[in-house]
Amino acid sequence: MLTYFPSPYPDEWWYSVLCRYHVQSGHPKHATTISELYNGRPMVHGRLVPGGDCTAVLSNLPPGVLSIDDVLANHTLLPYYTRFFQADKKRQVWDALRAGHGSGITSVRTQTPDGTEGLKFCPLCYRVDESKYGEPYWHRVHQIPLMPLCPTHKIPLVSVPVKFARLSELFLPLASVRIQEAESVIETWMEPLTDMITALLCGNYAPTIGHSNLHTALIAHGYGEDRVSRYQSIDVSKIQRAVLEYYGQHIYEQYFGKLSASVMARMTRWQLSSPDRYALLAVMVGMDADTLFGPAIEPTDPLLERLLRYKATGLVYGKNDLAAKMGIQPGQLDSLSAKYHIEPFWRQIRQERNRCIRLLLTDNEYDVIARAAKENGNTQLAVFVRSVILEVLKNKEELLCE
Repeated sequence: MLTYFPSPYPDEWWYSVLCRYHVQSGHPKHATTISELYNGRPMVHGRLVPGGDCTAVLSNLPPGVLSIDDVLANHTLLPYYTRFFQADKKRQVWDALRAGHGSGITSVRTQTPDGTEGLKFCPLCYRVDESKYGEPYWHRVHQIPLMPLCPTHKIPLVSVPVKFARLSELFLPLASVRIQEAESVIETWMEPLTDMITALLCGNYAPTIGHSNLHTALIAHGYGEDRVSRYQSIDVSKIQRAVLEYYGQHIYEQYFGKLSASVMARMTRWQLSSPDRYALLAVMVGMDADTLFGPAIEPTDPLLERLLRYKATGLVYGKNDLAAKMGIQPGQLDSLSAKYHIEPFWRQIRQERNRCIRLLLTDNEYDVIARAAKENGNTQLAVFVRSVILEVLKNKEELLCE
Protein backbone atom coordinates (compact mmCIF):
# COMPACT_ATOMS: atom_id res chain seq x y z
CA MET A 1 0.00 0.00 0.00
CA LEU A 2 1.31 3.44 -0.95
CA THR A 3 1.43 5.79 2.03
CA TYR A 4 1.17 8.93 -0.09
CA PHE A 5 0.41 9.90 -3.66
CA PRO A 6 0.26 13.32 -5.38
CA SER A 7 -3.14 14.74 -6.26
CA PRO A 8 -3.46 15.31 -10.01
CA TYR A 9 -3.47 18.92 -11.20
CA PRO A 10 -6.15 20.15 -13.65
CA ASP A 11 -5.76 18.35 -17.00
CA GLU A 12 -2.57 16.67 -15.79
CA TRP A 13 -1.63 13.61 -17.80
CA TRP A 14 -1.53 10.43 -15.68
CA TYR A 15 2.09 9.77 -16.64
CA SER A 16 2.95 13.24 -15.27
CA VAL A 17 1.38 12.31 -11.92
CA LEU A 18 3.57 9.19 -11.81
CA CYS A 19 6.63 11.34 -12.61
CA ARG A 20 5.89 13.64 -9.69
CA TYR A 21 5.44 10.62 -7.44
CA HIS A 22 8.88 9.40 -8.49
CA VAL A 23 10.44 12.77 -7.66
CA GLN A 24 8.71 12.95 -4.27
CA SER A 25 9.62 9.35 -3.42
CA GLY A 26 13.32 10.20 -3.45
CA HIS A 27 14.22 6.94 -5.14
CA PRO A 28 17.38 7.30 -7.21
CA LYS A 29 16.36 4.48 -9.55
CA HIS A 30 13.30 4.42 -11.77
CA ALA A 31 12.98 0.65 -11.33
CA THR A 32 12.50 1.06 -7.57
CA THR A 33 9.59 3.45 -8.09
CA ILE A 34 8.00 1.22 -10.73
CA SER A 35 8.19 -1.78 -8.43
CA GLU A 36 6.66 0.26 -5.60
CA LEU A 37 3.78 1.54 -7.76
CA TYR A 38 2.81 -1.87 -9.08
CA ASN A 39 3.82 -4.17 -6.21
CA GLY A 40 6.59 -5.71 -8.28
CA ARG A 41 4.36 -6.61 -11.22
CA PRO A 42 5.46 -5.69 -14.76
CA MET A 43 3.25 -2.91 -16.07
CA VAL A 44 3.17 -0.57 -19.08
CA HIS A 45 2.47 3.12 -18.57
CA GLY A 46 3.07 6.39 -20.42
CA ARG A 47 1.02 5.41 -23.46
CA LEU A 48 -1.41 7.66 -25.35
CA VAL A 49 -4.17 5.14 -24.56
CA PRO A 50 -4.14 3.95 -20.94
CA GLY A 51 -3.99 0.31 -19.95
CA GLY A 52 -4.33 -1.57 -16.70
CA ASP A 53 -1.70 0.65 -15.03
CA CYS A 54 -4.25 3.19 -13.76
CA THR A 55 -6.29 0.60 -11.85
CA ALA A 56 -3.09 -1.08 -10.62
CA VAL A 57 -1.89 2.14 -8.96
CA LEU A 58 -5.32 2.99 -7.52
CA SER A 59 -5.63 -0.50 -6.04
CA ASN A 60 -2.43 0.29 -4.15
CA LEU A 61 -3.98 3.38 -2.54
CA PRO A 62 -6.45 3.64 0.35
CA PRO A 63 -10.09 3.44 -0.83
CA GLY A 64 -11.62 6.73 -1.91
CA VAL A 65 -8.37 8.60 -2.55
CA LEU A 66 -8.87 8.67 -6.31
CA SER A 67 -11.67 7.46 -8.60
CA ILE A 68 -10.79 5.35 -11.63
CA ASP A 69 -13.55 7.06 -13.62
CA ASP A 70 -12.13 10.50 -12.78
CA VAL A 71 -8.61 9.40 -13.72
CA LEU A 72 -9.70 7.92 -17.05
CA ALA A 73 -11.99 10.81 -17.97
CA ASN A 74 -9.85 13.75 -16.86
CA HIS A 75 -6.22 12.57 -16.81
CA THR A 76 -5.90 10.27 -19.83
CA LEU A 77 -6.61 10.62 -23.55
CA LEU A 78 -9.22 7.86 -23.47
CA PRO A 79 -12.15 10.27 -24.19
CA TYR A 80 -10.40 11.46 -27.36
CA TYR A 81 -9.57 8.03 -28.72
CA THR A 82 -13.04 6.62 -27.99
CA ARG A 83 -15.01 9.66 -29.19
CA PHE A 84 -16.21 7.94 -32.37
CA PHE A 85 -16.79 4.52 -30.84
CA GLN A 86 -20.30 3.14 -30.84
CA ALA A 87 -21.86 3.24 -27.37
CA ASP A 88 -21.60 -0.49 -26.68
CA LYS A 89 -17.96 -0.68 -27.77
CA LYS A 90 -17.05 2.39 -25.70
CA ARG A 91 -18.72 0.83 -22.66
CA GLN A 92 -16.72 -2.37 -23.15
CA VAL A 93 -13.44 -0.42 -23.26
CA TRP A 94 -14.20 1.54 -20.10
CA ASP A 95 -15.35 -1.59 -18.25
CA ALA A 96 -12.14 -3.39 -19.23
CA LEU A 97 -9.98 -0.55 -17.91
CA ARG A 98 -11.97 -0.32 -14.68
CA ALA A 99 -11.26 -4.03 -14.20
CA GLY A 100 -7.54 -3.50 -14.74
CA HIS A 101 -7.38 -5.00 -18.21
CA GLY A 102 -6.10 -3.49 -21.45
CA SER A 103 -8.30 -1.28 -23.63
CA GLY A 104 -7.90 -3.34 -26.78
CA ILE A 105 -7.33 -0.14 -28.78
CA THR A 106 -4.51 -0.59 -31.27
CA SER A 107 -2.90 1.30 -34.16
CA VAL A 108 -2.80 4.65 -32.35
CA ARG A 109 -0.60 7.09 -34.25
CA THR A 110 2.23 8.27 -31.98
CA GLN A 111 4.05 10.50 -34.46
CA THR A 112 3.36 14.19 -34.99
CA PRO A 113 2.61 15.27 -38.58
CA ASP A 114 6.30 15.93 -39.25
CA GLY A 115 7.14 12.33 -38.34
CA THR A 116 8.74 12.95 -34.93
CA GLU A 117 7.70 11.44 -31.61
CA GLY A 118 7.84 12.95 -28.16
CA LEU A 119 6.14 14.71 -25.25
CA LYS A 120 4.93 18.28 -25.70
CA PHE A 121 4.47 21.32 -23.50
CA CYS A 122 3.45 24.96 -23.76
CA PRO A 123 6.10 27.47 -22.53
CA LEU A 124 3.41 29.78 -21.12
CA CYS A 125 1.62 26.93 -19.33
CA TYR A 126 5.03 25.93 -17.94
CA ARG A 127 5.48 29.37 -16.35
CA VAL A 128 1.86 29.67 -15.17
CA ASP A 129 1.88 26.21 -13.54
CA GLU A 130 5.27 26.85 -11.94
CA SER A 131 3.95 30.08 -10.45
CA LYS A 132 0.58 28.63 -9.35
CA TYR A 133 1.54 25.12 -8.22
CA GLY A 134 5.27 25.44 -7.62
CA GLU A 135 6.09 23.06 -10.48
CA PRO A 136 5.20 22.53 -14.14
CA TYR A 137 3.52 19.36 -15.34
CA TRP A 138 2.62 17.57 -18.56
CA HIS A 139 -0.86 18.53 -19.75
CA ARG A 140 -2.76 15.64 -21.31
CA VAL A 141 -4.34 17.80 -24.06
CA HIS A 142 -0.86 18.76 -25.30
CA GLN A 143 0.12 15.11 -25.82
CA ILE A 144 -2.27 14.40 -28.72
CA PRO A 145 0.20 14.07 -31.62
CA LEU A 146 -2.01 16.04 -34.03
CA MET A 147 -2.43 18.96 -31.58
CA PRO A 148 -0.56 21.95 -33.11
CA LEU A 149 -1.11 24.71 -30.51
CA CYS A 150 -1.78 25.15 -26.82
CA PRO A 151 -5.59 25.44 -26.51
CA THR A 152 -5.23 28.11 -23.80
CA HIS A 153 -2.49 30.33 -25.21
CA LYS A 154 -2.72 29.51 -28.94
CA ILE A 155 1.04 29.24 -29.35
CA PRO A 156 3.04 26.33 -30.82
CA LEU A 157 3.95 23.49 -28.48
CA VAL A 158 7.53 22.51 -27.74
CA SER A 159 8.38 18.87 -28.39
CA VAL A 160 10.77 16.85 -26.23
CA PRO A 161 12.02 13.90 -28.32
CA VAL A 162 11.34 10.57 -26.61
CA LYS A 163 9.74 7.31 -27.71
CA PHE A 164 6.48 6.50 -25.94
CA ALA A 165 7.65 2.89 -25.73
CA ARG A 166 10.47 4.04 -23.42
CA LEU A 167 8.26 5.83 -20.90
CA SER A 168 7.51 2.59 -19.06
CA GLU A 169 11.22 2.39 -18.16
CA LEU A 170 11.79 5.96 -17.03
CA PHE A 171 10.20 9.00 -15.47
CA LEU A 172 10.62 12.35 -17.21
CA PRO A 173 9.02 15.09 -15.09
CA LEU A 174 8.49 18.35 -16.95
CA ALA A 175 10.41 20.18 -14.23
CA SER A 176 13.55 18.40 -15.48
CA VAL A 177 13.11 19.87 -18.97
CA ARG A 178 14.66 23.25 -19.74
CA ILE A 179 12.00 25.74 -20.80
CA GLN A 180 12.29 26.99 -24.37
CA GLU A 181 10.16 28.61 -27.03
CA ALA A 182 8.84 26.80 -30.09
CA GLU A 183 10.09 27.96 -33.47
CA SER A 184 7.13 26.72 -35.51
CA VAL A 185 5.21 28.94 -37.89
CA ILE A 186 1.49 29.28 -37.09
CA GLU A 187 -0.61 28.32 -40.10
CA THR A 188 -4.21 29.48 -40.56
CA TRP A 189 -5.63 25.98 -39.96
CA MET A 190 -3.86 25.44 -36.65
CA GLU A 191 -6.22 27.37 -34.37
CA PRO A 192 -9.49 25.80 -35.64
CA LEU A 193 -7.84 22.37 -35.56
CA THR A 194 -6.71 22.99 -31.98
CA ASP A 195 -10.26 23.94 -31.01
CA MET A 196 -11.68 20.84 -32.72
CA ILE A 197 -9.22 18.43 -31.07
CA THR A 198 -9.83 20.03 -27.66
CA ALA A 199 -13.58 19.61 -28.13
CA LEU A 200 -13.14 15.95 -29.08
CA LEU A 201 -11.18 15.38 -25.88
CA CYS A 202 -13.17 17.49 -23.42
CA GLY A 203 -16.64 17.85 -24.91
CA ASN A 204 -19.73 15.70 -24.55
CA TYR A 205 -20.20 14.52 -28.14
CA ALA A 206 -21.16 11.30 -29.88
CA PRO A 207 -21.72 10.25 -33.52
CA THR A 208 -25.18 11.21 -34.71
CA ILE A 209 -27.77 8.61 -35.61
CA GLY A 210 -29.29 8.65 -39.07
CA HIS A 211 -27.16 11.39 -40.63
CA SER A 212 -23.59 12.57 -41.10
CA ASN A 213 -23.02 16.30 -41.27
CA LEU A 214 -19.46 15.64 -42.35
CA HIS A 215 -20.70 13.84 -45.48
CA THR A 216 -23.20 16.64 -46.19
CA ALA A 217 -20.54 19.32 -45.80
CA LEU A 218 -18.03 17.49 -48.00
CA ILE A 219 -20.65 17.18 -50.76
CA ALA A 220 -21.57 20.86 -50.39
CA HIS A 221 -17.92 21.84 -50.83
CA GLY A 222 -17.68 19.93 -54.09
CA TYR A 223 -15.82 16.81 -52.93
CA GLY A 224 -18.48 14.38 -54.13
CA GLU A 225 -18.21 12.22 -57.22
CA ASP A 226 -19.61 14.02 -60.27
CA ARG A 227 -22.62 11.82 -60.79
CA VAL A 228 -26.30 12.00 -59.98
CA SER A 229 -27.41 9.47 -57.37
CA ARG A 230 -29.46 9.24 -54.20
CA TYR A 231 -26.40 8.88 -51.95
CA GLN A 232 -23.40 10.63 -53.47
CA SER A 233 -20.02 9.11 -52.65
CA ILE A 234 -16.96 11.18 -51.78
CA ASP A 235 -14.23 11.40 -54.42
CA VAL A 236 -10.98 10.31 -52.73
CA SER A 237 -8.76 12.05 -55.27
CA LYS A 238 -10.56 15.36 -54.65
CA ILE A 239 -10.10 14.97 -50.89
CA GLN A 240 -6.40 14.21 -51.30
CA ARG A 241 -5.79 17.25 -53.50
CA ALA A 242 -7.69 19.50 -51.10
CA VAL A 243 -5.85 18.18 -48.02
CA LEU A 244 -2.49 18.66 -49.69
CA GLU A 245 -3.34 22.24 -50.60
CA TYR A 246 -4.91 23.12 -47.21
CA TYR A 247 -2.63 21.33 -44.73
CA GLY A 248 0.56 20.68 -46.68
CA GLN A 249 2.73 17.68 -47.39
CA HIS A 250 3.27 16.35 -43.84
CA ILE A 251 -0.39 15.91 -42.89
CA TYR A 252 -1.25 14.69 -46.37
CA GLU A 253 1.35 11.91 -46.20
CA GLN A 254 0.62 10.91 -42.60
CA TYR A 255 -3.17 10.81 -42.78
CA PHE A 256 -4.42 10.84 -46.39
CA GLY A 257 -1.65 9.62 -48.70
CA LYS A 258 -2.99 6.07 -48.65
CA LEU A 259 -6.67 6.91 -48.21
CA SER A 260 -8.95 4.40 -49.92
CA ALA A 261 -12.53 4.74 -51.11
CA SER A 262 -13.67 2.12 -48.57
CA VAL A 263 -12.12 4.01 -45.63
CA MET A 264 -13.66 7.25 -46.89
CA ALA A 265 -17.06 5.58 -47.10
CA ARG A 266 -16.70 4.28 -43.53
CA MET A 267 -15.86 7.76 -42.28
CA THR A 268 -18.96 9.34 -43.78
CA ARG A 269 -21.06 6.70 -42.02
CA TRP A 270 -19.34 7.11 -38.60
CA GLN A 271 -17.80 3.65 -38.93
CA LEU A 272 -14.16 4.70 -38.50
CA SER A 273 -13.05 4.91 -34.87
CA SER A 274 -9.83 6.95 -35.18
CA PRO A 275 -10.59 10.65 -34.46
CA ASP A 276 -7.72 12.39 -36.30
CA ARG A 277 -9.06 12.31 -39.85
CA TYR A 278 -12.53 13.34 -38.71
CA ALA A 279 -11.00 16.42 -37.09
CA LEU A 280 -8.89 17.28 -40.14
CA LEU A 281 -11.72 16.97 -42.66
CA ALA A 282 -14.25 18.80 -40.49
CA VAL A 283 -11.90 21.76 -40.03
CA MET A 284 -11.08 21.81 -43.75
CA VAL A 285 -14.76 22.42 -44.59
CA GLY A 286 -15.20 25.01 -41.84
CA MET A 287 -17.05 22.93 -39.25
CA ASP A 288 -16.77 23.12 -35.48
CA ALA A 289 -17.65 20.29 -33.10
CA ASP A 290 -21.16 21.59 -32.41
CA THR A 291 -21.95 21.48 -36.13
CA LEU A 292 -20.19 18.16 -36.72
CA PHE A 293 -22.26 16.43 -34.04
CA GLY A 294 -25.33 18.65 -34.30
CA PRO A 295 -28.75 18.32 -35.99
CA ALA A 296 -28.71 17.48 -39.70
CA ILE A 297 -27.68 20.42 -41.84
CA GLU A 298 -29.53 21.20 -45.06
CA PRO A 299 -27.88 19.31 -47.93
CA THR A 300 -26.81 21.15 -51.05
CA ASP A 301 -25.83 19.69 -54.40
CA PRO A 302 -22.94 21.45 -56.16
CA LEU A 303 -24.12 20.01 -59.49
CA LEU A 304 -27.55 21.56 -58.97
CA GLU A 305 -26.01 24.90 -58.03
CA ARG A 306 -23.83 24.87 -61.15
CA LEU A 307 -26.82 24.00 -63.31
CA LEU A 308 -28.89 26.83 -61.85
CA ARG A 309 -26.06 29.31 -62.42
CA TYR A 310 -25.97 28.40 -66.12
CA LYS A 311 -29.76 28.64 -66.31
CA ALA A 312 -29.66 32.11 -64.74
CA THR A 313 -27.51 33.43 -67.61
CA GLY A 314 -30.46 33.12 -70.00
CA LEU A 315 -28.25 31.60 -72.69
CA VAL A 316 -29.30 28.60 -74.74
CA TYR A 317 -26.62 25.93 -74.61
CA GLY A 318 -26.17 22.85 -76.65
CA LYS A 319 -26.64 19.78 -74.51
CA ASN A 320 -23.14 18.41 -75.09
CA ASP A 321 -21.59 21.86 -74.57
CA LEU A 322 -23.40 22.42 -71.28
CA ALA A 323 -22.49 18.96 -70.01
CA ALA A 324 -18.82 19.58 -70.85
CA LYS A 325 -18.87 22.91 -69.00
CA MET A 326 -20.29 21.16 -65.91
CA GLY A 327 -17.87 18.25 -66.15
CA ILE A 328 -20.57 15.60 -66.46
CA GLN A 329 -22.06 13.38 -69.15
CA PRO A 330 -24.97 14.65 -71.32
CA GLY A 331 -27.26 11.98 -69.88
CA GLN A 332 -26.67 13.35 -66.39
CA LEU A 333 -28.33 16.62 -67.42
CA ASP A 334 -31.56 14.70 -67.96
CA SER A 335 -31.14 13.00 -64.56
CA LEU A 336 -30.56 16.36 -62.83
CA SER A 337 -33.56 17.84 -64.63
CA ALA A 338 -35.80 14.98 -63.49
CA LYS A 339 -34.41 14.84 -59.93
CA TYR A 340 -34.94 18.55 -59.22
CA HIS A 341 -37.89 19.16 -61.57
CA ILE A 342 -36.03 21.68 -63.73
CA GLU A 343 -37.37 22.34 -67.21
CA PRO A 344 -34.51 21.68 -69.69
CA PHE A 345 -33.10 24.97 -70.97
CA TRP A 346 -30.59 23.42 -73.36
CA ARG A 347 -31.24 22.56 -76.99
CA GLN A 348 -32.84 19.16 -77.28
CA ILE A 349 -31.65 16.66 -79.85
CA ARG A 350 -34.70 15.24 -81.58
CA GLN A 351 -34.40 11.49 -81.67
CA GLU A 352 -37.70 10.02 -82.82
CA ARG A 353 -35.91 6.86 -83.85
CA ASN A 354 -34.75 5.34 -80.60
CA ARG A 355 -35.52 1.64 -81.10
CA CYS A 356 -33.19 -0.98 -82.51
CA ILE A 357 -33.55 -4.35 -84.33
CA ARG A 358 -30.53 -6.65 -84.38
CA LEU A 359 -30.09 -9.01 -87.35
CA LEU A 360 -27.76 -11.96 -87.60
CA LEU A 361 -26.62 -12.55 -91.20
CA THR A 362 -24.39 -14.98 -93.03
CA ASP A 363 -21.45 -13.55 -94.91
CA ASN A 364 -23.29 -14.14 -98.19
CA GLU A 365 -26.46 -12.39 -96.97
CA TYR A 366 -24.47 -9.44 -95.75
CA ASP A 367 -22.66 -9.10 -99.10
CA VAL A 368 -25.94 -9.21 -101.04
CA ILE A 369 -27.48 -6.43 -98.93
CA ALA A 370 -24.31 -4.37 -99.04
CA ARG A 371 -24.18 -4.53 -102.87
CA ALA A 372 -27.82 -3.61 -103.11
CA ALA A 373 -27.30 -0.62 -100.83
CA LYS A 374 -24.40 0.52 -102.92
CA GLU A 375 -26.35 0.19 -106.15
CA ASN A 376 -29.17 2.27 -104.67
CA GLY A 377 -26.77 5.05 -103.62
CA ASN A 378 -27.17 4.49 -99.87
CA THR A 379 -23.93 5.02 -97.98
CA GLN A 380 -25.34 3.73 -94.67
CA LEU A 381 -26.29 0.09 -94.69
CA ALA A 382 -28.75 0.43 -91.79
CA VAL A 383 -30.63 3.23 -93.55
CA PHE A 384 -30.99 1.10 -96.70
CA VAL A 385 -32.27 -1.91 -94.76
CA ARG A 386 -34.80 0.25 -92.91
CA SER A 387 -36.06 1.82 -96.13
CA VAL A 388 -36.44 -1.60 -97.78
CA ILE A 389 -38.39 -3.03 -94.86
CA LEU A 390 -40.68 -0.02 -94.64
CA GLU A 391 -41.23 -0.06 -98.43
CA VAL A 392 -42.16 -3.75 -98.35
CA LEU A 393 -44.64 -3.15 -95.52
CA LYS A 394 -46.10 -0.18 -97.35
CA ASN A 395 -46.61 -2.22 -100.53
CA LYS A 396 -48.18 -5.02 -98.51
CA GLU A 397 -50.70 -2.60 -96.99
CA GLU A 398 -51.57 -1.24 -100.45
CA LEU A 399 -52.18 -4.76 -101.78
CA LEU A 400 -54.46 -5.51 -98.87
CA CYS A 401 -56.43 -2.35 -99.49
CA GLU A 402 -56.99 -3.31 -103.14
